[in-house]
Amino acid sequence: MKPALVTGACGFSGGHMVKLLRDEGVPVRGTDLPTAFASDKVRMCQRNIGLDWDADGLEFVPSDLGDRATLAEALRGVGTVFHTASLYDYSAPMSALQKVNIEGTVNLCEAMLDEGIDRVVHWSTAGVYGHPYMPRSYLNPLRTVYEQLWGLAVRPWLADKAYRRPAKHPANQPFTEEGSTPLNTPGDQPRGTFLVNDYSITKWKQEQIVQRYGSERGLRYTIIRPAPLYGPGSDYGIGGIVIAMSEGLLSALPLDLRNYLMVNCHVRDICRAAYFLSQREDTLGEDYNVADPTVISQLEFLKTSALLVGRKIHLLPFLRMPLFMPLGIWSARYVRWLESRYPRYKRIRIWEESSARYLSSSYWISSEKLGSLGFEWEYPDFRLGLRDMVEWFVKVGWIV
Repeated sequence: MKPALVTGACGFSGGHMVKLLRDEGVPVRGTDLPTAFASDKVRMCQRNIGLDWDADGLEFVPSDLGDRATLAEALRGVGTVFHTASLYDYSAPMSALQKVNIEGTVNLCEAMLDEGIDRVVHWSTAGVYGHPYMPRSYLNPLRTVYEQLWGLAVRPWLADKAYRRPAKHPANQPFTEEGSTPLNTPGDQPRGTFLVNDYSITKWKQEQIVQRYGSERGLRYTIIRPAPLYGPGSDYGIGGIVIAMSEGLLSALPLDLRNYLMVNCHVRDICRAAYFLSQREDTLGEDYNVADPTVISQLEFLKTSALLVGRKIHLLPFLRMPLFMPLGIWSARYVRWLESRYPRYKRIRIWEESSARYLSSSYWISSEKLGSLGFEWEYPDFRLGLRDMVEWFVKVGWIV
């Protein structure tokens, strides 16, 4: 059996992907920067998820996405490539994101074609669907009255009684692979929404690069779009929010967070989905969302997290998200300025402008296409996944 290659093997997704493949009996070669492999934090995290690089069937070959010669060595004799590697940092400059996520992907595609790999499963992000809009009726009492009167006093008299909203608000509508995606939308932005950060912009372009190599050069690919992922080993994104709450941050929240959906997926299920799709020929050239089926509001997520880490949160009924978001964006910019101005000041990494923008939007990512193939989630309930993650954080001392 040819070994599988996992790029970004020292990252959060990459480490879990290596472990899952080895548990499935697949020989695995991991690759990443040599500095990442030598990192004490990486070693600690991977040891505590049960990944042992000294085990039979595992090997590590260092490489750099910016150096095609090193990629050739890592790819030699490989069957399937699981391309998890990217620069995932909402605060990284566009130049750095471009170098890793765009130029690095071109280098990898060229190297994979040179080495004649069987196929690649490419990690994208659900962020390529862009920022959805929220209806404004709950902000304006007069609009609320108008919508009630329209539904009760106007619509019943109309000749055409088909249901229509008084105004178009594409909020809380599931994003599907049939919607506007990098694979079916020319240009660099989705239709009807907008990309909220440079990371998502580079991931949009990344998908188009992979698609182009498939259509023009015969690269056999499958693209997955994970929802915001969480689980043991991550202190960024959802994991970072939970750790911050354990330290007393985010203790006061707007009550109307209950109107905003949260989307997510446990890292184990993302890796399981990638392996599941890699075993099927009918998934070649296709794209798949990977998000668990939980329907949960952002407020429920934060309240559950506070409960798990033993913190109390206070809900502020007089504060609304349209006011809270500008405050969050301003404070994120301010702490970034402090960090650049004063070397001793180190901000909490999740305190970023993009995080505030994500918090102010309501995402619903449909995984119906993946589910129709028979895939089943190990963590279908977000709350159980959060419990699993917090237990791991306590075990390794990230939450005390």
